[in-house]
Amino acid sequence: MYPRKAIYILILLMVLVLPIRAAYAATAKVASVWTTDTSNNPKVLFNADETIRIRWSADGTVDILVRFQDSSIDGSWSNKPNTGYVDYNPTRGQGLYMVYCTGAQTVTIAYGTLMVVPELPLGTIGAFLGPLAALAIYRKRRL
Repeated sequence: MYPRKAIYILILLMVLVLPIRAAYAATAKVASVWTTDTSNNPKVLFNADETIRIRWSADGTVDILVRFQDSSIDGSWSNKPNTGYVDYNPTRGQGLYMVYCTGAQTVTIAYGTLMVVPELPLGTIGAFLGPLAALAIYRKRRL
């Protein structure tokens, strides 16, 4: 009976102790992140099957996370140096991806699709400003 208990205890210790490792959190407080093509030309609209180069500059180490438009994680890199890049090929297909970097604002990129400016807000503004412009012209002529 004793050897069986020893084996269980040894297995339990291995399960609990082995996953513990020296993990260091990202240290960056201020960072900037941007995306380029493989020729280092800045861009946020990428064709399907095009490699995305995620570049960053920070005051410490950074963690980088890429999420698809449904919030699922599509890529992650931990404890990267203060400057550098990773080449990334989306696996979720066409759509919008968000790039998160420690200490930086989120960057949204379109992969294999176009970013469309919503028509409703622009149409509302135009419909509101059109009559105001006509009214301003009418008032100037009366003076």
